[in-house]
Amino acid sequence: MSAVRNRWIRPAVNLAVVVLLLTALSYLPPDTSLADRQKSGVLKLCVPPSYPPLVTADAQQPGFDVELAAKLAERLGLRLNVNRLSSIGTDFNPRNWSLTRGQCDIIAGGVADTVQTRSFLETIPTPIETGWVALSNSGQLPAAGGSVVVLPGTSGLDRLQLSGWLRRQSLQVIPARSPQQFVEVLASGRAAAGITERFLTAGMALPPGSRTFWLPDAQFPRFRMALGLWKGDQTLKRALLSALQATEAAGDLEALESRYHVETIGKAP
Repeated sequence: MSAVRNRWIRPAVNLAVVVLLLTALSYLPPDTSLADRQKSGVLKLCVPPSYPPLVTADAQQPGFDVELAAKLAERLGLRLNVNRLSSIGTDFNPRNWSLTRGQCDIIAGGVADTVQTRSFLETIPTPIETGWVALSNSGQLPAAGGSVVVLPGTSGLDRLQLSGWLRRQSLQVIPARSPQQFVEVLASGRAAAGITERFLTAGMALPPGSRTFWLPDAQFPRFRMALGLWKGDQTLKRALLSALQATEAAGDLEALESRYHVETIGKAP
């Protein structure tokens, strides 16, 4: 009898748990993220002041992310409002960018589709890849004992992994605090090569003859850049994903990639 009773009790308990969870979900506030945007007629995009080629200060070519967001907003029948916020990119952890829902519906211009980012934002990956890149006149890193200047950047790439790998290569690291310092160390010859995030190089006046190349794929995976949305904004995310698919099908996405030269490192001019 005991075995029979246990056989019935367990399914009953499981069913009760499911019913309780469904009941709890019914009390959650509805997701009105898309309906709210349709009511206001505005889609708010938050970007840093500059993160070329994804965000620029050129009104004629405002950047890949800005133009992409404008096309998505247009497909949703919304007007895009671009907010340029200097807090974006001041820290590698986007939680510290002090952004609010009142300012942003979408966050772009330096958002990488990493595990860390997805822990607090919904993400819509774009075709653009980022990762660790190196620069040198030879197109190679120096031999063991050589020096490299490193600018970590703010996209959330794994700094500890990079640091450990450089130690194993017996390379001496010169840390840089800004793109200007990064370029100065390279130009002075104090470092034979530099390592940083892919898109940080776009705004640098690099020394003549500098060649850019990815660090080894086996150790350093690349990540898609992304548009970030607030957690829970599922109706808005689904609408934007649908708009992105339509934009790609129309050939507009490929045209934007060519316009901003965001092909792979090997193909980019």
